[in-house]
Amino acid sequence: MWKWWQFYCALLHISVLASDRKTVLDTPFNIMLHRAIREWTFNAFGKTGIEERYLQPARNANKTQEIIPDNVPFPCNVTGGRSSKVPESVHKLRPGDIDVIATMGDSLMAGAGIFADNLFQILIENRGVTVTGGGQGTWRQYLTLPNIIKEFNPNLIGYALGDSLTTDKASQLNVAESGAMSADMVYMADMLVKKIKNDPRIDLQKDWKFISLMIGSNDFCSKICWIPASPWSVLETHKTDLLQALRTLRDNLPRTFVALLPPPHLKAMVEIREEKPSLNCFLGTKFVCSCMFGLTSWRFRSMYYDIIQQWQKLDMEIATYSEFQRDDFTVVTQPILVNFSIPFASNGYTDMTYLSSDCLHVSQKTNAFLANSLWNNLFEPVGAKSTKWNNNKFRCPTQEKPYLTTMLNSKQQSVTETAATIRTRNIGT
Repeated sequence: MWKWWQFYCALLHISVLASDRKTVLDTPFNIMLHRAIREWTFNAFGKTGIEERYLQPARNANKTQEIIPDNVPFPCNVTGGRSSKVPESVHKLRPGDIDVIATMGDSLMAGAGIFADNLFQILIENRGVTVTGGGQGTWRQYLTLPNIIKEFNPNLIGYALGDSLTTDKASQLNVAESGAMSADMVYMADMLVKKIKNDPRIDLQKDWKFISLMIGSNDFCSKICWIPASPWSVLETHKTDLLQALRTLRDNLPRTFVALLPPPHLKAMVEIREEKPSLNCFLGTKFVCSCMFGLTSWRFRSMYYDIIQQWQKLDMEIATYSEFQRDDFTVVTQPILVNFSIPFASNGYTDMTYLSSDCLHVSQKTNAFLANSLWNNLFEPVGAKSTKWNNNKFRCPTQEKPYLTTMLNSKQQSVTETAATIRTRNIGT
């Protein structure tokens, strides 16, 4: 049984994540104390993504992907997936050309509670199996973007190795932080730049880097309801934060592809809790996302939904700015979560196996499906990318379309296909 003080520490930690705002309490001593509490809670509630005694309950609950047998081949032919010569242009970047992979964002990118069997285990960051930054095991056990890319380039570095905080070596270049908001992106970009520059394995000028960035959920959950006079102002603030973070990456990291993921729309999560309420869902969402689930702010939800939608559009707009479309640096929106929803189970209700114990974070199975969808997004042309995640197909680079899509090569591909269509029509007439 947990003692009252253990519960209090966990509650204090969750509260800090839910209200991640600078105050007079942010002294060096208090920051050190908070880190100590985080490390204690991390160890107290178990390595849920590594130890078998914690993994088995997740498997029994059908919250993990099906293991792919060794006799089933990888879906893509990896031959030609890496260029014979290191490309000079990001617009001719094949998946195997990526040498370094990194992740920025919040708890969804840090892997909070992926294997959680209770609310306390939401505090555990299962980074090794996250969509964009996890490289634990292989694609057969854990389908993640790094584990897919490793099939094309086994020497890929930067992915998280397992459960870890950002202060742990195992987190590597996954610098996402639970509770992070848009305002934290500038600091996070600075920290990532320092990590990459100080890593002796990385050739800053030569190696191609792939950075995923998603932020916004905590701004929606814990910020917009605290500025009732002008909640729309979060959009302009976010624009300033995101531009500064992207410029930091651009000015310090040559040969970089940034995948910008607009955050999920939280309307689906609100509807899930209202559809089939439970104590875990009530407590988890109440503490972590009071702006969306609190009684005092429910009447403003329609406005908050509009703000979230505009935030997503803002991310997609910023990614098109010409300043981020260079030959050695690009930002491309990957909108797989824009119309996020959870599938229904056979009983007609939401399939809760896709969600973690707090009904707000997601399970390993969902991370695997999202990784599949993100991989597909990378090869879909800009302007025609899917905005819904699915698990019905697995795109592969082809001889005709071997590169990760960018604004430039998407336009070039469109021109080429149009010309080919015209030639075909002429031949047929």
